[in-house]
Amino acid sequence: MSAGTETAVRRRRPGRSATVAIAVLVLLGVAALVAIPLGGWSTATLRTAEIPELAVGETYAGRHFSVSIEEAWVGETMPDDYDVPEEGMTFVVVRAVLRNEWVETDSGAAGLLLFDALDALKPIDRDALVRVVADGTWTSALPPGVETEVLLRWEVPLGSVTAGEPLELHIVDGRPDRAVLYSGTIWRDEHAAVRVTLVPHPSDELVYPWSHG
Repeated sequence: MSAGTETAVRRRRPGRSATVAIAVLVLLGVAALVAIPLGGWSTATLRTAEIPELAVGETYAGRHFSVSIEEAWVGETMPDDYDVPEEGMTFVVVRAVLRNEWVETDSGAAGLLLFDALDALKPIDRDALVRVVADGTWTSALPPGVETEVLLRWEVPLGSVTAGEPLELHIVDGRPDRAVLYSGTIWRDEHAAVRVTLVPHPSDELVYPWSHG
């Protein structure tokens, strides 16, 4: 080999694409070492996505609200004759016991529960209407430290939730922070903390307790 050829060989370095490829392989190797002890790629992904499950009637002690899911109903017929869903929609009603764990009155109960059928709605329509079981008052503003039994009601596409079929509800929680644009508290990092699965009854079996007091 001539001196010129030897110098050219000695100066040859991996190109940019080769360097990137090596870095990707290293990262994949590290990720595999993490995933394999957990049972492989798919198992690692599933375990990350898992949400703890509570039984019906069991209380989730949250930072924002403590919640116990008691019962649910689905259908177009409600105890009040004037309650009629929009065309192509049906009612979902959930009875729950809520306790506002924050230091001030809070209206977060309206957005406390999520379920798959709500994905078909605009974000503004995903909040529940909240009715206090004791007297039938419509309000989502619950005082701190008081257990309140409520009915949460949504309108969702017909057929998206069915009486007699399991309904999985996700309870949302977060952390409090000082609001910047107004005086008060804002809740950040909101996420599905736990899930509860129950089987809804037909809505024509729903009875309003305050109307039979």
